[in-house]
Amino acid sequence: MKHGNVIWFEIPVKDLDRAMLFYSEMLGVTIEKKTLHKKEYGMFDKKKTGIGGVLVKRPKHARKGVTMFFFVNVLSDAIDAALAQGGKIITPKMILKQTNAQGKTILAQNLLDDQVGYFAQLVDSEGNRLALYSHY
Repeated sequence: MKHGNVIWFEIPVKDLDRAMLFYSEMLGVTIEKKTLHKKEYGMFDKKKTGIGGVLVKRPKHARKGVTMFFFVNVLSDAIDAALAQGGKIITPKMILKQTNAQGKTILAQNLLDDQVGYFAQLVDSEGNRLALYSHY
């Protein structure tokens, strides 16, 4: 994976079923409903498109824009650089986790690249929300 590539996106929506129908009809793709972390998502098929992403029910964030996930080599270094240029942290560096069928939190291969990884969410110098992802 190359440093700086977009590897994932999240589109916040008010009505998940309506948004799934809109995007599947507009793009001619299948969007699968899944529950992860006790939240429902509309999953785009990464195997068919090459870039993974989801529709996620977040009524408060709808209309505030898409969150793009950028791959970086070392997450802490990228966060430091963003902060030095006026960025702000929304979600500090954390490991991506999943919940199993019994409701226990587990570390597992994530949806972004099938590896264990870390992410952080930031606001850029212009007020846009973004996320950074790394294996370190």
